[in-house]
Amino acid sequence: MEQFISLIIFSLPGLITYFWLQMFGINPVVKHTPTEMVGLTALLWAPSTFLTVIVYDILFLLFDILFKVLKVNLSFLNLNFILDLKDLNNLSNNLLFLFYYLTLSLVFSFFAAYIWSRYLYMKVLKLINKVRLKRKIIKLSEDPTVWESFFYKLEEQKEEQLIVEVYKMDNPEDKICGPVIRMSRPFETEKSLIIDSSKGWDAAHEYYKYEIKRSYVDTKSGLIINELNTKKPSSKIIT
Repeated sequence: MEQFISLIIFSLPGLITYFWLQMFGINPVVKHTPTEMVGLTALLWAPSTFLTVIVYDILFLLFDILFKVLKVNLSFLNLNFILDLKDLNNLSNNLLFLFYYLTLSLVFSFFAAYIWSRYLYMKVLKLINKVRLKRKIIKLSEDPTVWESFFYKLEEQKEEQLIVEVYKMDNPEDKICGPVIRMSRPFETEKSLIIDSSKGWDAAHEYYKYEIKRSYVDTKSGLIINELNTKKPSSKIIT
């Protein structure tokens, strides 16, 4: 039971913050070693827990003053001021404090991840890229994965449907063409697409030979996804 409570107090806020960062598109979904996860959890635990403890201490002082004025004894709640990790550990056995801690950790982990992804991430990335350029190394992309760069780049999204052709590198004749109905979200480990191939795009592409705008190549599986420009057929139309 003590290990479970310690997990909630010292690990859960960091894990929740990491989850929010993945949702905001900062961190790609990768498998971490236990040592890496401990380091990430400890690093991300600090900001959300710091805010949670600060707010708790402020509320504790305000309510303490208020109930002293009202002459109400709240000693039965077993709550006290938090000054160090020992105080935090002692309060971890209090169910009322655990409920407060979990609720506020969820809220403040969201704000910590939001502030990092909205205001600080790009500044840190620009600084890192300056150092990389001085070392004559290619800059890091703003997008954590190629999948997001290809399918989720906001300024490249259009109102019209995304028409693609999909085939394997070792079998280019066996291909599927059509609009993408749905695609995997960025934080899903398995990447997949739902393509509507029932509207004759295969035959249209075979006839017009639409221009290829961009290509997504999965070097591991050999899968190729070409984005087709359906407004610009090739000049070499098969008759």
